[in-house]
Amino acid sequence: MAFSACGTASPTPPPSPSPSILPTVAPLSDRPFYRLNISLDYDQGLILAQERVEFVNPTNIEITAVKFNVPPARHHGAIEIRDARITGQAKSLTFTQDKTVLTVQLAEALPAGKSISLAFNFTLRLPQQGVSWGIGGDDTARGPNSLIAGHWYIMLAPYRNGAWDTPNYFPLGDSYTESLADYEVNIIAPAGVTLAGAGFVKRNDRLWQYELLQARVFAFAASKNYKVRQSEVDGITLLHYGYPTHDVFADDVLITAERAVKLYSKLYGKYPYDKLVIVEIDRAQGQEYSGLVALGSGLYNGYSGSGSRHDLISSTAHEVAHQWWYHVVGNDQVRTPWLDEAFARMAEYRFYQTYYPQDADWWLSFYITTRNPQGAIDLPLSGYKDPPTYISAVYRRGVQFLIDLRKLMGDAAFDATMSDYYVAQSYRLASTDAFFDAVARHTDRDVSLLVRNYFENPPKLPCKISANAPDCRKLS
Repeated sequence: MAFSACGTASPTPPPSPSPSILPTVAPLSDRPFYRLNISLDYDQGLILAQERVEFVNPTNIEITAVKFNVPPARHHGAIEIRDARITGQAKSLTFTQDKTVLTVQLAEALPAGKSISLAFNFTLRLPQQGVSWGIGGDDTARGPNSLIAGHWYIMLAPYRNGAWDTPNYFPLGDSYTESLADYEVNIIAPAGVTLAGAGFVKRNDRLWQYELLQARVFAFAASKNYKVRQSEVDGITLLHYGYPTHDVFADDVLITAERAVKLYSKLYGKYPYDKLVIVEIDRAQGQEYSGLVALGSGLYNGYSGSGSRHDLISSTAHEVAHQWWYHVVGNDQVRTPWLDEAFARMAEYRFYQTYYPQDADWWLSFYITTRNPQGAIDLPLSGYKDPPTYISAVYRRGVQFLIDLRKLMGDAAFDATMSDYYVAQSYRLASTDAFFDAVARHTDRDVSLLVRNYFENPPKLPCKISANAPDCRKLS
């Protein structure tokens, strides 16, 4: 069964004359809207997709071209984009692709403030999941037990600082950039395949329909082997999709996630959805998405089924924390990765201090201090030469900085800062300056020496927390 770009079954419309004026649409919101219609060939790792994206011209001028990021294109031949056109129009648009950047030429200029709907047809062949024991690797791939589609579709490039944000793919960390968007996703899957996706879901036999609002990305996983477990905390449904061999550990993962949601909601602010999906996939590490957490099967290996001193527990607490630090409070993961990874690691530490106080020192020693972390925490992904260097600086020294900042400010002031920062930057793209502005709203301690010890390029701090340094910033 084929889907049209509007999401309903229909034959191909007959050709019609192209209009002389670029057709625009009434925007559903100020966020881009994606409708993705997919036919999934699970055994072949093949996705046949029709995509429709509606968006407001994000510039303040007329544009004749639109840029998109295509993360799967990092693998030569993985994605074949067959067609691009204005939704409902017969004539195709011209487009060019340079590695992971797609440029679509419009037939007419799109005025500032006007909205348009573009439609794409593409085929995606998921590569085999590579084994990566560092941070990074494929988040759209298939393995022997499942497949994961993370950053898998044609993504409208954010428009920031007067330009389309189309960074080169860097094989380290989360080398993706995206904007908040709304999603409707319809997936036809083979019989016997279980899908796990974020947001509201409605199923009709082989058709799985998802709705996810105000999200950074829509991701889903699929498997013939998933065992599904469910729990609830504070009105939030938690779902665990795991392999049969690890089903005995599902309760421990769910309990960890329940506790994390409860703690982080208290420390920072409310979890944004009424459901959180946790999926096991064929990779070594975890990965965060909007409303969905992926845990690599390697994290389950060696877990005894009791105790907190294991990667399965710490990684679950960490990845759940990304719903606060990445999803709600966004950041530039390419240029300032410390703003989500170090913050999620700090939440992980707070998790241990709260629920396993007898193991908090073990966590700090095992994961941080005995690894002798080195490096500046504020570099972009390209500033780190390899995964160990990146992990040492961002994950280890990053959390050391936040721990030291907490000691300098005091627990109450630090907690107030984190909650303030979360509320002030919710659904924005937070910056280092925004964080230190929040710090300055809750302390007058001079943090400049601490910042210089951890940052290669120390930011201009608010005057209040830099002893009125000559180049300090005044808070608005």
